[in-house]
Order: sequence, then structure tokens, then C-alpha cells
Amino acid sequence: MPIKDYYSILGVDRKASKEEIKKAYRRLAKEWHPDINPHPDAKERFREINEAYHVLSDEEKRSQYDRILQSGDEKSYRDFMEYIQDFIESIMQGMRRAPKPRRGQDIRLKLELSLEEAGMGCEKEIEYERWIDCPTCEGKGYAGEPERVVCQACEGTGRRVSGIFNFPRPCSVCKGRGYIIKNLCQTCGGRGRVARHSKVKVSIPPGTEEGDVLKVSAFGHMGERGGEPGDLYLRVLLKPHPVFKKVGKDLHMEKLISFPLAVLGGTTKVKTLRGEEVEVFVQPGTECGSTKTLPGYGYPSPQGGGNLVITFRIEVPKEVSSSLRSLLEKMAKELKEEGVEVRGGVLYRIRDILPL
Repeated sequence: MPIKDYYSILGVDRKASKEEIKKAYRRLAKEWHPDINPHPDAKERFREINEAYHVLSDEEKRSQYDRILQSGDEKSYRDFMEYIQDFIESIMQGMRRAPKPRRGQDIRLKLELSLEEAGMGCEKEIEYERWIDCPTCEGKGYAGEPERVVCQACEGTGRRVSGIFNFPRPCSVCKGRGYIIKNLCQTCGGRGRVARHSKVKVSIPPGTEEGDVLKVSAFGHMGERGGEPGDLYLRVLLKPHPVFKKVGKDLHMEKLISFPLAVLGGTTKVKTLRGEEVEVFVQPGTECGSTKTLPGYGYPSPQGGGNLVITFRIEVPKEVSSSLRSLLEKMAKELKEEGVEVRGGVLYRIRDILPL
């Protein structure tokens, strides 16, 4: 392997100072940057410039190289090149590797549903914000053909020395490319994406439960540089219901019944979650707080619906007619209820004279 003359590559004297080597490297890196210089040999020339600078800017490597250069020992030079080759290759790949397509981020939202919507299933239209490809530049980030200029922060090298160990890192200004694009898209500012209001219709399967997560594929944020879009995830929250309370697969409700129905028994009607009316038999002598269970009329489920648990409450009228009052007074006498106020009693005579 012929020994390369790194001093000649950088155009400096063999006794050049560290500052002179650095200055020559910056000038040549700008000139031969492969994204700026159209010359067919620019990439290889740029590689040699970085290789030369990597060796001559390090005192230990430069001293070892000078001994090899003076002796002309090609075997030692070959061993030396194997020692630094991996590092040089990693720098070149990191600087020159084209940005890869990047998958868009997932979006996670909460979806509030009524018991009817979740239990019976429905179709909901979801409105939300997400990143999409810029319609002006079609996701490129620039208008027309890119106008590249050398990054002044890293002087075209694509890397900058930072940290306590002075380790070269990708330039944060040009993202390791070594150049900056001048003609950025005015719509997206070079990002290639813009936030837009989006809509999507989602099918809610019957029997959806609180905490279930529904996945809508490819409706997350759009990917960058042609990457796949992310997904939309909807976490279900069930709204409180004015009639039903859900406990597991069962639904609980209260039903007001009259006193005569509670005493004598009979039938009443209740409306289920499905919206249908079913007839319910009330046992004679039903007390307030008694329950009745209707199997299969609870919350729907693919494995079989739960139960509808009805709690009976005795309805007490706030105002009664004269005829109903007479009946109630007779019933009170029949039951020997001494505490009931009977029309014509002392309290009622006082009310007739001086309303309380």
C-alpha cells in the first residue's frame, strides 16, 4: 500500500503548526464538499482531506505517521491505516449518509362514549390535529431545486468538536450534512410538514368497555422523508348515564312504582339500554328497595350480555285530590294508623281559620 502524503493533501509544510493544519483543512473541506462541489472526484477528495486532518490534528497519530513517512515502511503504514480506517469510515458515513425515511409519531386521544354508543356499537367521526406532508413543497422542505451553501457553523465538515473530551459530534446547525439549504419552503419553514385539522370515521364495536383502546392504522402523524405514518389510538371513556349504572356487565336502574302496585302486585314497563320496553312483573307486597333481575338485558357483550337489575322505589305523590285523600284516610283508619292527619281534625280546623 503506497504511503499517502497527508501534508501534500492538505497543502501544508511538514513542519506546519496545528493551527495551520486546521486552517488548511477548513478551506479544503469547504471547497471539496461533495454536496457543494459537482466534480466527480469530490467525494474521494473530501474523504482524503478528512483522513489527513484526522491524522495530522492528533499529536500522537501525527508523530507515528511521521516516523512511517520518514522510514517508508509500507507494512507499518498498512497496519496504521487499519487502526484508523474504521474511525474514518464512521465519520464519512455519519456525515454523508442521506437522511432516512422516518415513521410518523403515534397520536393518542381520549374518546368519550355514551353507554348506548359503546354497548350497541356505532360510527363516530373524530376531529383532531396531526402533522401532514407540506402541500407546497410535497414534504421536501424547499421550493424547486435545493440551493445548498456551506454551513458556517462547522465550515462544511458536518461535525463540531464539543464536550469535555473534545469528541467530534454532528453539527447541530446543519444536522451533520455540512451544508444548509437557502430556499426553504415558506409554508413549512423547511420542516416538510404542517399541522392540519383532520377527520376520520371510526367504527365502535358493540360491547366496547371503559379503558379499551381502539387503533386506527395510518392516521397518526405523517412520516418524514417518505416514512410511514403513525397510528391513531383512542382510549375509551364511558359517560355517566342518567338512568343506568354499569357494574361489570350488569346494568342497575331504579323504577318508581305506586303504593297500590307495590301492595297488590301487577306489571310495569321499563326501557332497556337497547331502547325497547319490556314488561316487568311486580310481586304483591314489594317493599321499597326490593330488586328484580332480568337476565340478558344488561350491557351487551360478544360473550353474552349481562343482567338488568331493577331496584323498586315507592312513589309518593306530593299533591292528592279530594277523592284520593278520602281513600287514603279510610285506608289509614283500616290500618289503624294513628299519626295520619284526618280532614276535619284539630289541625285542619286551625288551617281553615289561619293558614300556617
